[in-house]
Amino acid sequence: MKIVSITPDIDSGGAAKSLFVLSRALAEKGHALRIMTTAKPSRTNRKVEELSAMGVEVHYFDIPYFPIRLIVCPIPFWKNVWRTVARLGEFRRLVGEVNAFGPDLVHYNSYTTLHTSTLLGAFPSVLHAREVLVEPAPTLPGLKALMRSRINEVIAISPEEGEQADRLFSIPVTTIFNSPSNLLRYEPFPEGEPIVYGAFSHITPIKGQLELVRACVRAADALRSANVRVRIYGGAVGIHQGYLDSVIDEIAVNNLGDVVSFEGFTDQPEEEMRRCHLIVRPDATGQPWGRDVIESLSMGRPVLATGSSQTFIKPGKNGMLIPPRDVPRLAEALTRMADRSELERMGRAAYDFACENLNPGTNIARVIDTLERVARQPR
Repeated sequence: MKIVSITPDIDSGGAAKSLFVLSRALAEKGHALRIMTTAKPSRTNRKVEELSAMGVEVHYFDIPYFPIRLIVCPIPFWKNVWRTVARLGEFRRLVGEVNAFGPDLVHYNSYTTLHTSTLLGAFPSVLHAREVLVEPAPTLPGLKALMRSRINEVIAISPEEGEQADRLFSIPVTTIFNSPSNLLRYEPFPEGEPIVYGAFSHITPIKGQLELVRACVRAADALRSANVRVRIYGGAVGIHQGYLDSVIDEIAVNNLGDVVSFEGFTDQPEEEMRRCHLIVRPDATGQPWGRDVIESLSMGRPVLATGSSQTFIKPGKNGMLIPPRDVPRLAEALTRMADRSELERMGRAAYDFACENLNPGTNIARVIDTLERVARQPR
């Protein structure tokens, strides 16, 4: 099977990590995969080099996000409309390379790449629904028409994305949880002091790092007393550099350097997670699922997250859920979770959940089965 995957990210976000895991499995099964990324490899070229070693070619196109409304990723509508018009040459170049490759299937790795489908031929196509769309939105009618005319099936990463896609588009939807980067393995908790909390994501307002720091300000004395260190990992996003500066300033102004540290970007977050006792996801949209949650549960780390969905995080069992943007509640939770024995108990439950629901052999096989089925459909 020859597959083209069109992705908005290649080396730093959750969509990129999930595509890397899928690419590795496809290559092992002998499928020919070519990745078209609309984001230039950033910070490090390691993932591109690793993909190349697998026999997967990566091609970059300077194409903006599809200007639609997503809960987790505010996209400037008119700015991206004009950028899209200005990049028509890049769209044509992508179409030329896809047609030259002659895929049996086109895999769209996000809603944000769907506008490329308007110029592609009627290839059998699968959308990986990794985001929740804003409803209502003026862009939805056009998106519905595009989905129904270009997409054969949808793979959703959680029930929330799956239910929405099924309701909006009336095309086949399969919900398959993302798989961890490596085989499931319980990682013993770090011994000795301190207790380490880790937060892993791009540094943007939607990810809630500023609320996390402000919660640490409120809980600073209790966190110091419990010998807790909060480490924030993530890279700067160009349009949100001011937000990153605000996060760093908030740490400095409140003399929190002994409690909170900004560690910057890492392309090996799993290695850093192993050094943590708890993963914190202070997402401002209240979506307690994502790549950081998958990886942490799969190595036996509990998660403190915002939101109400209990698909992955079972309060009191493998983590805790609190309302989004609620700094006092987050401060209280950070303090309450600073119990090493409770963290280890929840960590065991986190790993048990992963064994039952996140087995990469099972989940990746289901994704590949879906791709193969759609590829066999007549054009």
